[in-house]
Amino acid sequence: MDSQLEQDLRHRLGIPADAQHVLVLAESSHWDPDWLFTSDEYYDRWVCRNLDLALDELIRDPRRVYSVECLFFLRKYWDAHPGRQDALRSLVNSRRLRLTSSSVTTADTLTTSTEAILRDFLVGQEWLRANGMTQEPSLAYFPDSFGCSHALPSLLNAAGFSQTALTRVDGMLFVGCDWPLKSQFEWDGSSAALLKKQDRTLDFVWRDNSGGEVLCHWNAFTYGQGDMLAHSGVVRMYLYPLAVPNRSDWNVTRHIHQFVRQLQPYGRTPYLFCPIGFDFVSPISDLVPLLDRYNQRHYPHTGIWVMNAGLDDYLALVNCHRDRLPVVELDPNPYWTGFYTSRPSLKKLAHETVDRLLLAERLAVQVNDRTEQPALEVAWAEAVVSNHHDFITGTANDRVAETEQIPWLKRTLEAADAIITRLDSRTSSRPHTCKLPELPEWTQRDGIVEVHTSCYSLELAEEAGGCIVRAWEPGSRQPLLNGPSNDLINYQDSGGLWRMGHEFIGGTFREVGRSSQGPARLQVHCIEGCLEVESAAEMDGCAFTCLLWFRSDTPVIRCQARGRAAERRTVTARFDTGIVTHVMTMDEPGGVIIRPVEEKYVPTFWPMQSFVHVREGEQGRGIAVLTGMPGAVAYRPDGSLELITHRNALHETAFGFVTFPGQPAIGHERSDHTADYGIVFTPAGNWLQNNLLQMAQCAMTYPPEHMTTRARLQNLAVSIVETDPPDIVITTIKPATRGEGIIVRLLAPGQTGLPVTLNCTNHNVTAAWLCDARERDIQSLDVHDNQIHLAMPGSIATVRIHYREVGQT
Repeated sequence: MDSQLEQDLRHRLGIPADAQHVLVLAESSHWDPDWLFTSDEYYDRWVCRNLDLALDELIRDPRRVYSVECLFFLRKYWDAHPGRQDALRSLVNSRRLRLTSSSVTTADTLTTSTEAILRDFLVGQEWLRANGMTQEPSLAYFPDSFGCSHALPSLLNAAGFSQTALTRVDGMLFVGCDWPLKSQFEWDGSSAALLKKQDRTLDFVWRDNSGGEVLCHWNAFTYGQGDMLAHSGVVRMYLYPLAVPNRSDWNVTRHIHQFVRQLQPYGRTPYLFCPIGFDFVSPISDLVPLLDRYNQRHYPHTGIWVMNAGLDDYLALVNCHRDRLPVVELDPNPYWTGFYTSRPSLKKLAHETVDRLLLAERLAVQVNDRTEQPALEVAWAEAVVSNHHDFITGTANDRVAETEQIPWLKRTLEAADAIITRLDSRTSSRPHTCKLPELPEWTQRDGIVEVHTSCYSLELAEEAGGCIVRAWEPGSRQPLLNGPSNDLINYQDSGGLWRMGHEFIGGTFREVGRSSQGPARLQVHCIEGCLEVESAAEMDGCAFTCLLWFRSDTPVIRCQARGRAAERRTVTARFDTGIVTHVMTMDEPGGVIIRPVEEKYVPTFWPMQSFVHVREGEQGRGIAVLTGMPGAVAYRPDGSLELITHRNALHETAFGFVTFPGQPAIGHERSDHTADYGIVFTPAGNWLQNNLLQMAQCAMTYPPEHMTTRARLQNLAVSIVETDPPDIVITTIKPATRGEGIIVRLLAPGQTGLPVTLNCTNHNVTAAWLCDARERDIQSLDVHDNQIHLAMPGSIATVRIHYREVGQT
């Protein structure tokens, strides 16, 4: 406990030294860039007016603090109001207009990539810096994200954040989204039960399995708990505003005491936090005088001091009592699971856009060309908007997705392609080529295709819909699969964009067909170094094309399923592993986690980034599924491993007709989607010993026609920077945005402290620094004989490198 620091903080914030209980009310407004309305519609109807009111309140009352959650609309307001820029800059720099993150959006951290999330923080911070605003937040707030990566502490540490807060965790009730049956919530083993029933705290130290650590607050009573402080009614949120102003002392006092009653049972320190700021709510007029009135009239006999401050002020106070807080390894999932794979075409477009920009940056480093830096920065500023938790999640309604989000991504993708074309014209290097392997041995007769490599042998059968019907180890005949695999399973799903049908009472999720139930012709094609087997399937009148590729130089079997699920259908690829296990390992942004195979829902679809691994005990065989982009995977007790390939969710509907007011968006998948995935049979050993993370980065780059963006990223990484050990994943190589040199980012989950050596090919390294993802230098690194030496500070390391070209003096 740091008593002197606490006294200093209390003095600065105006808290009496003898106050035993302090209620901090932090006011903001949750502004979704686009969800039910487009960004222009949201701005014109609500945001502009709210910001006008907030700035006027801040100028009128120098004690008031108003928080802005992300920078998307602040940028829009800045551009539209040049006459208010000086006032806005002054309020930001005096921390009266408080930033609860440096990001452009409040991102989803499950369906985005690690690099996209980190780049969001950088883009926003650099916009602030370019416009003379000096705040560099230590807090990153996620009030409305539908669950978060278990490795959020590592992600935040990598970007220089030490504080966070979130609302939606597994097991909690959120009004308007669920049936209000208490028995349905805070189930045993959920995050909500852990924090409220076991640890009885809303404040905790969140430490992940890579050692990342942040001070965290959970808004157990929603992120708009304090919205009705000076109102009577039900709710002030813009969708269903049912409230009228009521500033009477009786009403304000009643609400303050209600907030305290809710929060105090879970307070381990003298401080309680009450957020004000549901979606697009306007600032409360003269908030500070209302609180002054309470303190003058009621503090002497209640002992409760109320104040307006920032969430970061609250966490700074709580941090003075850090020794009272539990250390929790939190996995706030599954909250909802349908959004992991809703609007798969949009998700794929978002990930391809990020990959193309990463490729453009690597090309710029390769040719030592910074002339494209302004164009890259503009494209990144557009691309990171898709991180938003109602954008890449696929939870916006059809009109917004089809008229704003998808066109937005396509424009950014075109901009990235134009940069790549220009940079390609400036390099004399030829595309990476390598000697193609011999084709695998194969035969086709009597409706059976048999394939043999040194890693596996298998059979595909036309009578089983073209599925893999047998797989075994060469020579030993040890089975590798237990039944039909790569079998497309068709489910009736009454869920919608957020949830699957079995996540709520009255919903439906049941199998209605599978590709192995009918015959399918197998066509075999020999392409460069690769054997391709093609089949077709039909589900509810929708055609699917299934492709498998086999090579003799890799253990990975590449798979692809092209098509579109029928409405209210979810399609999975099922593999009958024959493995008995109670846990599965998968990666998420920032780390790798071992999870139970089921949690609350049967089946439980978990979010994964690029691989999932199941195995028989510590020494038994295993199977991994690799994916070309984040997705959802489930394991059943019979050994079936299922990956969602296609989903055409419409609207959460219970009992065939009841909908939920908190989930009003309706969605349709209009176009065919190509799902890319692969499987690999692993010997004894865990994901790290089998190098699955690195394999997932490289495996989705064949056959030759697929060796485009992803393959070029891998090849350019090797040509620019070499790592020792070689299995460290390089997620980015780019010209520095802040400062000089180039930036290299490394990913090595679970390997904190690992010694790493970087060697920049064809460059003479003159200096290097460890920095954060906002490109702020932390410490200099040892450089000897053109090699950079560091120890991984967590699962992610960012390195700034100064160098001269070979031959340059």
